[in-house]
Amino acid sequence: MHRNEYDQELDSVLVGPLPIGVNKFQFRADPPDLSRIPNSEIIGVTVILLSCSYEGREFVRVGYYVNNEYTDEALALDPPTKPVIEKVQRQILAEKPRVTRFAIKWYVFIARYAVLGKN
Repeated sequence: MHRNEYDQELDSVLVGPLPIGVNKFQFRADPPDLSRIPNSEIIGVTVILLSCSYEGREFVRVGYYVNNEYTDEALALDPPTKPVIEKVQRQILAEKPRVTRFAIKWYVFIARYAVLGKN
């Protein structure tokens, strides 16, 4: 179940200007603040969302499933009420992103910059 009150923005960066075509970059951020996550929500599946916007309009969102699980078999079989963070392993399914694209009116931005003389 998704609960917005537990969402955390890990970082926000500006990238660009970028050339037209396929571009790559690395994004690194500190882990989430565990004190803001209920103990019952720490173990299990969650997501990391990377949202890309231009001029304040989101044009692509990339989601990665993340599984937080115990490395200790005894803890995995009988998890304690309060998670033992030192024994939790995070697995990010980086090879299987969920990509959602949103149509934005790129030509409006291109026309605006052409009129202003910006390339």
